[in-house]
Amino acid sequence: MISGKKMILAAAAVAAAVVAAAAVIFFNYDFSSYKTELDMYFINEEGTGIVSERHSIRYKDEYDLASEIIDELKSGPDDSRLGELMPKNTEIQQMSFTDEDSLAVDFSSAYLTSDPSRNVLNTYAVTKSICASGVVKRVMVTVNGGEITDQDGNRLGYVSGADINIEDEEYSSEMRDVVLYFATSTGDALSRENRTITITDQQPIEQYIINELIKGTNSSDMRSILSKDTVLVSVDVEDNICYLNFRSNFLTENSGDETHEKLVIYSIVNSLTELNTISRVQFLMDGKRVDSFGNFDIHGYVSRDMSIIAGD
Repeated sequence: MISGKKMILAAAAVAAAVVAAAAVIFFNYDFSSYKTELDMYFINEEGTGIVSERHSIRYKDEYDLASEIIDELKSGPDDSRLGELMPKNTEIQQMSFTDEDSLAVDFSSAYLTSDPSRNVLNTYAVTKSICASGVVKRVMVTVNGGEITDQDGNRLGYVSGADINIEDEEYSSEMRDVVLYFATSTGDALSRENRTITITDQQPIEQYIINELIKGTNSSDMRSILSKDTVLVSVDVEDNICYLNFRSNFLTENSGDETHEKLVIYSIVNSLTELNTISRVQFLMDGKRVDSFGNFDIHGYVSRDMSIIAGD
């Protein structure tokens, strides 16, 4: 028979063990973490678009949230009918906030498929998922430092989550005639090139125009102006002013003599102001105004210049 004193000691030992276990749980619990419910985006059954699926994410800070979202996407959708975005062995090689609204993510080569259209859809799903968290407004996905391109070879660059439609949203595409300006064969003036392009409501037409300028001229009588390494981060239009935010390498990749730099600026400005919604252009580099591009002042708004167009 156990004495009353021994029973008290045994009870005390049990209580101490419970308290100790609770203390371990308490001190090992990460009180700095947060939990949120987010819409994650995966490929639909047909492989033609993206659809949302609700997931729970635990994270510590904004950087960690973006990383956790990508890990959740790698884990795949809960609905087995939906397509996975990337193999589980896909690695984040580098990830950084390029400004307060933009995130750049560089994946390992496992991210890419042999189908450019599928790569674009996967990138839209990654972008839409990260932007849905409110961490950033736009994302650029690269693989081993190289940008994702569509089936026509156009680089996606930074993509805004708001510009990506999902299945239950209206989606439309149309053919648009645009006027682009490239250098004449002598390289001392600009000349017009008319081009018909396919646009969708996933990106603003201003972004398509810049992409076409980067792609270069189709005419043997003209010279391309913008460097192929030019990267447009974002484009916004307000009160007929187009705000173009380029990566800062714009300044070095497109530099040259005074005439060349003037052609670079007005190739962009004159092409955009062919749109009746644009009257002036503001150049930004990594989200900030700069005073000059070579000898050319671009701190303020830049208006159309007809004098630089050959034959005008």
